[in-house]
Amino acid sequence: MAYFTQEFIDYFKRLSRNNEREWFHAHKREYERYVKEPFNDFVGEIIDRVSVQDSEVEIEPKDAVFRIARDVRFSKDKTPYKTHMAAVIAREGRRNVQVPGLYFYFSAKGLGIGGGVYKLDKDHIRKIRRAIAEDGRTLDRATKGRAFRGLFGELRGEKNVRLPKEFAGEVERFPLIANKQFYYLAEYDDPNILLGKDLASFVMRHYRAGKKVNDFLKAAVG
Repeated sequence: MAYFTQEFIDYFKRLSRNNEREWFHAHKREYERYVKEPFNDFVGEIIDRVSVQDSEVEIEPKDAVFRIARDVRFSKDKTPYKTHMAAVIAREGRRNVQVPGLYFYFSAKGLGIGGGVYKLDKDHIRKIRRAIAEDGRTLDRATKGRAFRGLFGELRGEKNVRLPKEFAGEVERFPLIANKQFYYLAEYDDPNILLGKDLASFVMRHYRAGKKVNDFLKAAVG
């Protein structure tokens, strides 16, 4: 079934031009009908599908969907709203970004689907690096699989120039050990993909392609 209509795309086009609280509240009914409700329904469908393959995922859409309101406290950009909807399907949803999961965002310009972990504290970085030092070949195989490379290309992330001594000797064998982030993302600049009846299957294809990488990262961080 198709979850989204052209109104979803049109709403974000207009929000991009009118990113103000007054405009948002004047068009709250459109947001609820064409954006929030269908997105929550879609996220619920993806949660159901992911939970079949990962029994740890027992969340509801409200646990997975990020707020549309931006946190502008430490940002030079003071526009109050995001111009996309996003969600993360993981054991604790958006409440714990240290847990690897399936991430996707939908906007008027297109969509992105990925996974892994983007924001990590020092303890979790150390745990992942330790797992790579002990069994980096497993992660290498996961990132070099045909499906993963075909959709995502490679595992991304900023890198440390200097590493702790316990990992410095492993960087030649396993370059990913220098990463501070471990994420992957496929982006598409065609918003019409959102209107298709097979959107859920399209997202799940990306989930399956990245599952071995996510499984390695989840085992590493515990």
